[in-house]
Amino acid sequence: MDRTTAFKALRDVGAAAWFGGSLMGASGLNAAADAAGGPADRERVVSAGWAKWTPISRAALAATLLGGVAQLATRRSKADVVGVGLTTAAVGLTAGTAVMGAKEVPETTIHAVEWTIPALLAGVILAGAGRKG
Repeated sequence: MDRTTAFKALRDVGAAAWFGGSLMGASGLNAAADAAGGPADRERVVSAGWAKWTPISRAALAATLLGGVAQLATRRSKADVVGVGLTTAAVGLTAGTAVMGAKEVPETTIHAVEWTIPALLAGVILAGAGRKG
């Protein structure tokens, strides 16, 4: 396997894991927490779920960013520029959800950001689709 293929694989596997976990969190975890009971129960379930996902999310985030930047440094294609830009935006929103979760931010705002992250990551995956190596 050449370096370009390895960088693409790193980016793609990281983006796939991050996309899937973020989508499940936004759709499944939040819905499950809503069914848990009152606001205190909901907060406990949401916090526990996102805490379990955080180490995996960080690894996937790092793989996506490192693979994308390495590909960009190697090939410098427009698709790679777009992919790194979308990844950077998703990193910022991921960090932003943690900050918002610790503050008194309306849940609707947090949910909107949580849904934006997998949308950006779908863009990362699509930007690299069809590119060889």
